[in-house]
Amino acid sequence: MDPVTQGALGAAAAQILLQEKLGRRAWLYGALGGMAPDLDIFIRSAHDPLVAWTYHRHFTHSLAFVPIGGVVSGLPFIWRKPKAERALILGATTAGYATHALLDAFTSYGTQLWWPFSSTREAWNWIGIIDPAFTLPLCVGVAVAAVKDRLRPLWIALAWCALYMGWGGLQHARARAHAEALAAGRGHTVVRVAAFPGIATNVLWRTLYLADGRIHVDAVHVPWLGEVTSREGGSVPRFGADARAALAGGDARLAEGLATFDWFADGWVAADPSDPHELGDLRYGRGVASTTAMWGLAVDPSAEHPFSSFNTPPGDDALGEMTTLWFNGFSQD
Repeated sequence: MDPVTQGALGAAAAQILLQEKLGRRAWLYGALGGMAPDLDIFIRSAHDPLVAWTYHRHFTHSLAFVPIGGVVSGLPFIWRKPKAERALILGATTAGYATHALLDAFTSYGTQLWWPFSSTREAWNWIGIIDPAFTLPLCVGVAVAAVKDRLRPLWIALAWCALYMGWGGLQHARARAHAEALAAGRGHTVVRVAAFPGIATNVLWRTLYLADGRIHVDAVHVPWLGEVTSREGGSVPRFGADARAALAGGDARLAEGLATFDWFADGWVAADPSDPHELGDLRYGRGVASTTAMWGLAVDPSAEHPFSSFNTPPGDDALGEMTTLWFNGFSQD
């Protein structure tokens, strides 16, 4: 999630575990530990966006790296501190560090929790990368706990966050079930299906399902109370193994890069109909129901550096679409 949320959750973990011993400073060490894994954003190449996409949420976000990352995060703060206090500071930064990857796994981007044992990108799709309903109560709880030196408000905030996250899981299940029902109603045999939360909401969902080699996109409105509704967005051919081989043309470097992008996007890749060399990550659309990806990989097989990224701004109707979905939903009728 966003750095503010990551820092707040890290601070909360340190406060719950160590504020009684470290005092009000516990939140600061936990917050720094909670944000530290995202320093992997500096692992990048000026010529190849796949480097950054590969290494963001990579080893720094794995559970196996938590003890190392926690200690490294705390090293700048333990010089000239008593031995007992050093251990507490390292404990606080490690507690904060440990929350980061787990929180990220609840979003859609993909987090390599199990590295180095597996390269699987965990993406549970329960919450958007930004969600004030989760973040603001958490920040208030952390602030009150730090200022008043009382943990009860923080426990209340954490209880709300846990309930809200769990509710996001139920909303996700409802969105997926609706996508499966839509596919069945259209006579499609589904190979796989996914639902992705909107930004700052667990009411708006973008669903994808794969059937007959095509990715079908729908915008789904899942109100907290009431009937689930949707709007069909259309479908595009999935850019699969055969298409990757054709574009690579026997070039091992191109083939490896295209396979990496497919892995990164969890297989939800489609070529732009107007430019087959632009491959979009359909998990993120120009609109909730759009078959045009918000961003992706541009490929120029003849160039020295064949890969670059592209971004597509939201469509003119994106805000209106989201507003309509939020308040009324979309009917298939």
